[in-house]
Amino acid sequence: MKNTIEINRRQWVSIFFFICFGWITYETVLLAKPFLPGVLGAIILGIVFSPFQEWVLRRIHNPNAAAAIMTGGIFILTVLPLAGLGLMASTEATDIGPKLEKFLDNYQTPSYMQHLMVPITNFLGNAGVALKPLLLDVATKIGKRMSDEGPLLGGHILAVVINGIVLMATLYFVFRDGKRFVETILSALPMNPRNKRSIMQCVHGTFRGVVVGIFVTAVTEGLLDILGFIVAGVPLAIFFGFAVAIFSLLGASVLITIPAAIWVMNHDTGMGIFLLIWGILVSVLSDNVLKAALIGSQVRMPFLLMLFSTLGGIKLYGVIGLFLGPLMVTAFLTFWDIYREDYEV
Repeated sequence: MKNTIEINRRQWVSIFFFICFGWITYETVLLAKPFLPGVLGAIILGIVFSPFQEWVLRRIHNPNAAAAIMTGGIFILTVLPLAGLGLMASTEATDIGPKLEKFLDNYQTPSYMQHLMVPITNFLGNAGVALKPLLLDVATKIGKRMSDEGPLLGGHILAVVINGIVLMATLYFVFRDGKRFVETILSALPMNPRNKRSIMQCVHGTFRGVVVGIFVTAVTEGLLDILGFIVAGVPLAIFFGFAVAIFSLLGASVLITIPAAIWVMNHDTGMGIFLLIWGILVSVLSDNVLKAALIGSQVRMPFLLMLFSTLGGIKLYGVIGLFLGPLMVTAFLTFWDIYREDYEV
């Protein structure tokens, strides 16, 4: 009887401990929620630049100095330029409606393309779609949404500064203590060491593959197309470059570059052809060469499943779902393999 009472008492103590631990963990997550964008940004940058950090560490043999050098370098060479381009794109967005309206009023389809446009024009006419009002309405909404972000940032400048500080501080500790932190978490998991390593490798490989293969490719494609837009004389080049980067996440950047090239052809056929070839080359090489080289064999997931997990993640979690969606699917597949092996299913 005494042993039974002792066991029950031990069980109640354990239940009480885990209830308290779960509640404290939940409150800690709520406390950190406002800073999650900065923390996630730091993790993304840490994973992307981890090979460079290891290269620096091998040469100076000082973890603190290596982390400081990498954090400062990334802030100057990556964060500041991207933030500047974002503000410039937000400023340009205010002009997208008037400039598009002026373009549509003056647009004349080149003679060598008129026969290609007839089926499209007839289809839209039969469907009762007025293309000009539709384009102007969409452009005005996009421009207003992006331009509104400027005053919003200005009104919450303190939050922006705090998130920036959180990002840089977290990035420093990611570089310095990232591996130790991961090892600490893995050591606390009540699982077979082989299974822990398997989960860590799959999750890290997927996260790195998504970040490097998709995000870096989209940024590269956007920057290259900004260069092409500037050379071809496209107005709002930075705004459309950002649009290219966003559409590139879905492999549809040509939906921006081809209409831009057609617009340029309206007054300069040579530059229009240049931009058309440039945009297609950048899209093809980025999606089929650069992305494949960056991802390599890190993401062992069929393309269709990768696409659905990314789109589903965005719908469920928002922008952060771009990373969480593939991670959740990869974790599920890994646990499924572990279940089949350990339980011999």
